[in-house]
Amino acid sequence: MTRPRSGSIKQRIRIAQADAISSDMTRCTIPGCGRQTMRATGQGLAAFHCKRCVERRARFGSYWAPSLLATDLKPYLDVATQWIKEHRSDTFITHALIALQGLLDTAGRAENAQDIKWRSASSRARIAFARLRDANVKPERLLAIHMAVSALIEDDAGSHRVTEYRIVQVAKAAHRLASGTHRHWDLPMDDGSTAPIEFHAYPKSSGRVLRAIGKAIEEICSMVTERDLQALRDLKRERFGKHPSQLPGWRPLWARKRDAAAMMTKR
Repeated sequence: MTRPRSGSIKQRIRIAQADAISSDMTRCTIPGCGRQTMRATGQGLAAFHCKRCVERRARFGSYWAPSLLATDLKPYLDVATQWIKEHRSDTFITHALIALQGLLDTAGRAENAQDIKWRSASSRARIAFARLRDANVKPERLLAIHMAVSALIEDDAGSHRVTEYRIVQVAKAAHRLASGTHRHWDLPMDDGSTAPIEFHAYPKSSGRVLRAIGKAIEEICSMVTERDLQALRDLKRERFGKHPSQLPGWRPLWARKRDAAAMMTKR
């Protein structure tokens, strides 16, 4: 079937759905998923992945890899923070910290989270950096995050070693440091007392804004991280031991899920 060069998105989805059904390419290609692709269900133009896997990639940077846990990242952050402190006078680290400070200082005004929903990804990324600056997050912390995330991904045998996954995980770790707008008021009551009222609004941690945040940090930190990555991994192993995936008996997540599914089937 010939595809039109123009037309509404709804028309394109209808044509794509017909193409998918006629070619019998209707199932998500991620192992173990089995759901129908977005194109086959008429929900979008994704030809090889279902809506759930596409949304997972938007949130985490990978169709199948889960987000890094804060508990797994903490020892790497501790080691990276120590490394930066001990090598603060190193030229490459000094230049990276200055550039990160400039990124924070030039971010402009931090706007309320509830007011930026329809802003562009680059604009929301800028506001995220402004929020980090107002929360007094230091450039050393951002550099440590980039180094720690990169080292954890390299140590984890079951992780997804692609650039998109790394920059999204860096962005998510940085975003957690100052996420959302928070307000507090004391409401006067009839009896003369006050009742606390709180308001919390959080920007959506998904999509292109995470790529914009992570890419900005990556461009500044990548040279330092690439140079010191192995030393950081060795120091972490010395202080905290090996990553669980490097120990005997470890099995990847897909194998564990397969075994769990097999056990449920037997029951």
